[in-house]
Amino acid sequence: MHKPILLNPESLVLFCSVIVGGLLSPQATAADVSHGEMAAAIRSANYPCAQILKVDSDGNNVWVVQCNSGKFNVSRDQNGDLKVTQTD
Repeated sequence: MHKPILLNPESLVLFCSVIVGGLLSPQATAADVSHGEMAAAIRSANYPCAQILKVDSDGNNVWVVQCNSGKFNVSRDQNGDLKVTQTD
């Protein structure tokens, strides 16, 4: 018979915080990309972007990103690379 794994109170609090934070995070799914990655992809495509203001996703590796400099479509291809097009 296996012994149960016991966590000390500090570890239990950390574990619960990570779980709850992941559930409440708007970027909790594997298909999503962080705001920093979005801004970096936009800048790598030679567009200015100092701050991401809003991100909308359809859940299919396509995002509409409102940056301080304009609006962009960002998509992830089969290789995991991000492609950026400016929409306005």
